[in-house]
Amino acid sequence: MKHLFRNQFLKIKITHFLFVGITCLYFSGKTTAQESSSSILENIYYGGKFGTSMSQFTNQQPHTNEKQGITGGAFVGYNLNSKLAIQLEVNYLQEGGQLLRIEHSWDLSNYSWIDIKTDNQQVTLNNLDIPLMLKYSLPLGASKIFIVAGGAFGYNIHSGVKHETTILTEIGNVSTYTSEENITSNIEDYNIGIIAGLGFEIPVFKSNYILIDARYRYGMMPVYKGYSYRGLPQITGDLQNNTMYFTVGFGF
Repeated sequence: MKHLFRNQFLKIKITHFLFVGITCLYFSGKTTAQESSSSILENIYYGGKFGTSMSQFTNQQPHTNEKQGITGGAFVGYNLNSKLAIQLEVNYLQEGGQLLRIEHSWDLSNYSWIDIKTDNQQVTLNNLDIPLMLKYSLPLGASKIFIVAGGAFGYNIHSGVKHETTILTEIGNVSTYTSEENITSNIEDYNIGIIAGLGFEIPVFKSNYILIDARYRYGMMPVYKGYSYRGLPQITGDLQNNTMYFTVGFGF
């Protein structure tokens, strides 16, 4: 009888022990998962920014110059450790540049009354730009200084050009007129670039900061194929686009 009672008692103790153990493991796992989830969220940062851009076509054709534009967008990042992070952005970026086309009378057989025609073009590429970069930060007093580097995928939404055309006729008359043109079909839909930059984070409030940065985007692919500064198919070049831009933003 005592032996039977002892066996029943042991079974109850073992069952109780297993129940407590499984319960502890369950809540321990749940707490660990919550802590892990909380840790991941603590390492995520995000924000928005706005600024100005200066871009220029490459010199596969002569007479290129800079053009100013605007940029703005949002970013989200994940801190891999106290210094290194990975950052993804979605930005609206105006690129482009100034081009000068010069056509002489011998280029304009259909307009023999023209001695020389110059066309000053301001080309604007309205792009959606998606950079993915590594970010390395160092403390600078209460602030941070950082560098970023990575690649960017660009998609052309719309492209236009503003013409300022001057005509000198054979008899010496000069006339100037302006016009606008949609050249989206002449611009490549996609482009790839390399980005590098430097910036500062200045803390405000408890966990927010003001962001100031400068970047350079180097275009790896032609965006304007077959452009001719003489308006002749025999003299053409495939133009890439490079952009310097400066932004101010707010991060969380």
